[in-house]
Amino acid sequence: MSIIGGKEVFLFSKVSAHLTYEGKTASNIPVHRIVQYEGEKFEDTIKTNENGFFSFPPLSKKEFSILPKEFVSHQKLVAEYKGKLYLVWETVKRSEEENSELEGRKLDLKCEITGETKFFHLMLHSIGTNCTWSN
Repeated sequence: MSIIGGKEVFLFSKVSAHLTYEGKTASNIPVHRIVQYEGEKFEDTIKTNENGFFSFPPLSKKEFSILPKEFVSHQKLVAEYKGKLYLVWETVKRSEEENSELEGRKLDLKCEITGETKFFHLMLHSIGTNCTWSN
């Protein structure tokens, strides 16, 4: 790590997903990405396309710390359908590397927004989601 240039840490890796609502494509609905990191809140919104797909680029930040510190980034994805909010993804990211949420796998998700939230316990993360992904 360079003290002058800092180090890039990934608060939320690139995420792509296909959303359905009761088995049907969830077209043109807002999806909110909410991240909290060191007292800062980052929020952006995108709409699914006509096929129910959306993609957020990675959210990263330059760090200029000389001393080691614990990395903690709280992540949420929330879909908005017919005036109701549906939690799609929630985790506390404990590693600053890109794609560490799924232990190196890309966040390429398929989500039934009316599905029951399931909890997945990985080495560094526990994820609450109604999505699935490839192994």
